[in-house]
Amino acid sequence: MRNYERTDGPAVRERKKGDMTEGPITRQLVLFALPLFVGALFQLMYNTTDSVILGKFVGADALAAIGATGTTAFGLLNIAIGVTNAFTVVISQLFGAGKHDQVRRAVANAMWISLVLGILLGFVGFFGARPIMRLLGTPENIMEPACMYVMIYGGLIIGQVFYNAASAILKALGDSKTPLYFLIFCSLLNIVLDLAFVLIWEGGVPGVAWATVISQILSAVLCMAYMFARYPQLRFGREELKIDRRLMREMLRIGVPLGITNGLLSVGMMVVTGVVNSFGSDIVAVYTVGGKVSQIATVTFSQLAFSFSVFAGQNFGAKKYDRILEGSRKALRMVVGLSLLSTVVIILAANQVALLFLNAGETEILAGSAQMIRIQACFYVFLGAIWVYNSALRGVGDVRTTVYSSVVELCAKVGLSVLLARLVGYVGIWFAEPIGWILGLLVSGIVFCGKKWMGRAEFS
Repeated sequence: MRNYERTDGPAVRERKKGDMTEGPITRQLVLFALPLFVGALFQLMYNTTDSVILGKFVGADALAAIGATGTTAFGLLNIAIGVTNAFTVVISQLFGAGKHDQVRRAVANAMWISLVLGILLGFVGFFGARPIMRLLGTPENIMEPACMYVMIYGGLIIGQVFYNAASAILKALGDSKTPLYFLIFCSLLNIVLDLAFVLIWEGGVPGVAWATVISQILSAVLCMAYMFARYPQLRFGREELKIDRRLMREMLRIGVPLGITNGLLSVGMMVVTGVVNSFGSDIVAVYTVGGKVSQIATVTFSQLAFSFSVFAGQNFGAKKYDRILEGSRKALRMVVGLSLLSTVVIILAANQVALLFLNAGETEILAGSAQMIRIQACFYVFLGAIWVYNSALRGVGDVRTTVYSSVVELCAKVGLSVLLARLVGYVGIWFAEPIGWILGLLVSGIVFCGKKWMGRAEFS
């Protein structure tokens, strides 16, 4: 029998509002994913704005500098995303089972984890920036601005950690709109600050870093304040603020492997970046533009796939396994369709999209960027599929398989990048990542379709 805290009041009303355990599946997935999609567009917009402003108004070296920091800065963020994803998994299962008293305790424990994580990542980002940049073989002409960016962004990443925590908690309740509103605010503020720091105060790459962290910290504070004001059932008292060993253990059981896996993936991408760096700053710029375009091109189906984690978590908590299987089939069909559409559009418009980041006179970088974009676009369907299956497995708490899948993907990316770069030059690097997608998909796809995850006992 489900342990509802009470049969009326805001807790139950909010449960019905965000409940994905009943109703039309396709409609629920699309409606939940739409705010995530819009939010991802704004996230990309302000990340892309950094590159566009630096590339257009400062120069190709500044663009290459921020590109050289990409894997390091994103690595820190990726660890935070992995750990905070555990909040969505645990809280969505508790919410799906109607255990609202435990939801409050889980939120309190999530705050403790976020605080410690933000401090640790900040320490690594600030003090590890220069050694990491040197280890990656960053070209000397872009070394100093690259180090400054990582020190500023990484040292103050705690704002991003708490925003991700709030976003993960809200998504677990089926609310993907509130994180969107604050992400839009953060994105617009970041763009304004980018322009001010670069064009008015001539801050260059460090100025872009300051613009990013200021907007992130302010967004995190406002999102947290609104979350507790909007959802009274999430407010925890002194008693609930105490560490709950069982909840903490479950969050760390899921979050630590995901965080470590994301960290390892980022380390792998750092190795790839090191290989790219060996070809000079022009190829670094090509890699930067190609990566940005891939993020833009995959945003539609990536958010639809990621939304399935919440759907799977709630239905796993409610023991509706057939609904999870039905939802996975519908999600996969939509993701495949959108990924194929993205492939066609990007292949046809590769040159025009690359021009958003570069000046027309930089012909060699433009040609290289278009080449990378077209190569990777041919494999988007595999990327979409692995996102669906990994999201489903993450939602039901099967972290082990997602870790195995990610490790296989990582080894393929790193090993093939090094090997193919030696055999055929930098173009070989553009093929290494898609091959990794395919091999990782085999792992997660086989396990999910094998249905062994049904035998797991949900967290209760």
